[in-house]
Amino acid sequence: MSTAVVRSSIAAAVLAAGLQFAAGAQEVERADRNDRLERPFVRGGRIVMDLSAGAYTIRGGAADSIRVRWETRDPRDMPSVRTDVAVNGSAAMIRTRGPKNNFRVDVDVPSLTDIQLELSAGELLFRGIEGNKSVSMWAGEVTMEVGDAQLYRRVDLTVRAGEIQAIPFGGTRGGVMRSFRWDGSGKYTIIAKLFAGELKLVK
Repeated sequence: MSTAVVRSSIAAAVLAAGLQFAAGAQEVERADRNDRLERPFVRGGRIVMDLSAGAYTIRGGAADSIRVRWETRDPRDMPSVRTDVAVNGSAAMIRTRGPKNNFRVDVDVPSLTDIQLELSAGELLFRGIEGNKSVSMWAGEVTMEVGDAQLYRRVDLTVRAGEIQAIPFGGTRGGVMRSFRWDGSGKYTIIAKLFAGELKLVK
């Protein structure tokens, strides 16, 4: 399948999910757009995330807490946001529900954390997190910082229509029904399934 056809399929899937991220968001008045939620959480725990469509950055670095911050381009959409963080010992659940358009969320967690994440559609960025990662997503773009490849025992990636870039593990795939598997001697796993879009692992 040609690159043009694949990209058309990706665009159609994202549009079907109702995402319309505006390029001019920085020009919008930011007053009264932001809100946040914080809960204590231990290093080395496991977080399950059930996320509605949007643009998410998941970052490691919080010493002993989970911090969630969100924004909408239109302040009138803020009342429609529903965010919950439930902590039970070393396990936590994060749920978000927000507007279909221009919903952006930053999640800060301890740098050593296992994450299981489901996202309907949008953009997803992982930064500075060591641990097991499991991602399931319908359509969009996933970029995941992985650090040293030797940390990992298994990497298992699947994209129905789109592109896989796993440069730290020596693999690139593009087209339809693409998958990538890598086995190593480390202790962590990465499992990512994306119906349509781009899945990138970077160092």
